[in-house]
Amino acid sequence: MRSPLAEQLIDCSLMKHDRFWPETAPEVAEAAVAGLDRYGSVVFKIGMLRLDGDASQRLAYRIAGELRDELIRSGAPKEMRLEIDVAQESPLPHGSSQPASYLTPSVLDQPDWDPAWRTFPGCTAHTMYQGIFSADPGEALSATTYYDWLRILHDVKAARFMGNDNAPSTASWLGDNLGRAVRTGRAPSLAYPTLGLTETALLAAPLLRCGRPVAAELKDRFPLLRTLSTTCPCRDCGGEVTRVFCNLASLTIGLTWPQFRSRYEVQVPVERFDLLIAHNLTTLRGCWGRVVEPLRLVLDTPSGPEYEAWLSRAWRRLDA
Repeated sequence: MRSPLAEQLIDCSLMKHDRFWPETAPEVAEAAVAGLDRYGSVVFKIGMLRLDGDASQRLAYRIAGELRDELIRSGAPKEMRLEIDVAQESPLPHGSSQPASYLTPSVLDQPDWDPAWRTFPGCTAHTMYQGIFSADPGEALSATTYYDWLRILHDVKAARFMGNDNAPSTASWLGDNLGRAVRTGRAPSLAYPTLGLTETALLAAPLLRCGRPVAAELKDRFPLLRTLSTTCPCRDCGGEVTRVFCNLASLTIGLTWPQFRSRYEVQVPVERFDLLIAHNLTTLRGCWGRVVEPLRLVLDTPSGPEYEAWLSRAWRRLDA
């Protein structure tokens, strides 16, 4: 497990007094865009300002709006907008708004990819960036956990094609897996369609709340889950959902859940009222024992020249 780098921690002291926001907000947002492009996530250290809850929330909303504008100036689609959700508890590694928002190839890198495969009927808007305002950090150490989805995909693909001189790019391999799920008609119900697994029980089970049992109806539908929720490779996971997730991690990347966390997890300690923003398609996130208020930068239609260029740039972080 690692900690965020100094460049990911955004100083918000210039914005403590709202009368200076017109001059200071663009400067703070510009620093955040650089961190997002390089690392995939940033933390706005609002809590250090010691403002009250209402003032901190107002500042978080202003920062999110200014960040939207700066991202658009940097090339994100002009139609991207800010959405603010209700407070909620949060879970195991996931992206926001699945299955409406997941990483795909850009047609600039894989011309045969069909943008229509990015959305399914009845899905919500496509989340490009996910933010969480730490309304209640909970007890003891409050940490949001991030996982670099690009690195995970790269490592799984490398393991699958070890010794193969004709291995596809990570984006192409991911696109092939997603395309296979779409063509078989299974994609709308899949929570994890992207790492090459074919067992529907592992792909369709929504593994989000680590302390909860697997729903009885899921066990009835997929008897395999009954076995996987009983034991796991590390034999140390507590809770049925966590044990299934441990089995899934072992099958996809050859790591137990504790080993997966050790290799990929970045723990971001947060104070009350800090604002965390991450690239929703190239990172996964989880939280432990806290209440957060989600903020999202979303797009109704994830296609078109601006989106494809933005997505292609996101993939370049894998080569940095």
